[in-house]
Amino acid sequence: MDDFNPLILLIPLIAGFIGWFTNWLAVKATLYPVEFVGFPPLLGWQGVIPKNTEEMSKAFSRLIHDKLVDMEKVFAQIDHDDNEELDKVVEDVSVEIIREFSTNIAPESWARAREKLREYINMLVRRNVRRVTVEILDRMAEEASDFVDIDKIAHEALVEDRALLGRVLMDVAGPEFKFIERSGLWFGFLFGIIQMFVWIVYPEGWVLPAAGFLVGYITNWLAMNLIYEPREPVQIGPFKIQGVFIKRQREVATQFADVIADKVLTPEKMVQHISEGPNRQRLLDILEGQVEQSMKEYERDAMVAMLVSNDKLEEAKADLLDRVRNADMSDSRQIKTFADQSRRIHAQMEENLGALDADQFGGILRPVFQKDEWKLILAGGVIGTAIGALQVAVLFGGF
Repeated sequence: MDDFNPLILLIPLIAGFIGWFTNWLAVKATLYPVEFVGFPPLLGWQGVIPKNTEEMSKAFSRLIHDKLVDMEKVFAQIDHDDNEELDKVVEDVSVEIIREFSTNIAPESWARAREKLREYINMLVRRNVRRVTVEILDRMAEEASDFVDIDKIAHEALVEDRALLGRVLMDVAGPEFKFIERSGLWFGFLFGIIQMFVWIVYPEGWVLPAAGFLVGYITNWLAMNLIYEPREPVQIGPFKIQGVFIKRQREVATQFADVIADKVLTPEKMVQHISEGPNRQRLLDILEGQVEQSMKEYERDAMVAMLVSNDKLEEAKADLLDRVRNADMSDSRQIKTFADQSRRIHAQMEENLGALDADQFGGILRPVFQKDEWKLILAGGVIGTAIGALQVAVLFGGF
């Protein structure tokens, strides 16, 4: 014991630092940098998630489409009788139609009309607008899966902003990322105690670098796997062990639904999706059909005939159809009202995510680390080796 070097007591602390640092670095290297830094293709790094955004976003969007959201159910729950937004749309559109009628279509007849006739026209227009709006919403709800391609919306949103998927995962799995970092400290410290006794018995120069490699490698591997393993609770003495992410399924279900509803499947993105591409023509067909039907109702009404001729109504219909065809669909009140129902996605997603089995649920986070996981684990080993070699050189007189 006379030759005992008190610096040996630093070995567990240094091993704990190696475990923490290599795990911390693994988390950061998973998320950052968003763009490749270095000299491609061999020298440099891009965060695992940003680098594999295309593939990961496809897996995420498939999960949402296949397991978590049923668009028909989401939009089938539209309540027409108690819907303030629908009432507002009906009122705004009715006011516009009556203003158009009184100023452009039949200004003179409207000015001469009695108050009772004006009240009737107001009532007729509002009733017709409500019927048309409800039919448009019902038709879109029936064809919700055609109008709203959840898979495509989610995929495009995540690919468009390569940092978004990382932010989503940080919001959903923040505790798991923290677990990876902190567990490295404790695992490293425990391995360091063993390493210290090995060094006391066998103080060869290669021992600390080799032990550093094992600490960096094993702590990374353990932390990443203990997130989702074991999938089912395992009783070990008085302790019940289960993957930390799997154990939080109910909590994660709420967080995941919050994040996806707020950042990915937003009403604004729904509106954009519905009003562009093939959906625009599908929507135009519905709107044109409703315009035709509405104008026929006006043409058949005797009270309307007292104010305006059928020829004038035909002109008004042609003008309205032309405006519909050239309108910015993303500004359509009916589309916004329909897309606003997407807020119901949150409740359905939370319920379905909470009901997934352990394998399916673990599949949410597992692909994030599987891709290039070996690089992160190996990097932990290499850094551990370097710090181990530094220990020998600085603390114990070199090799």
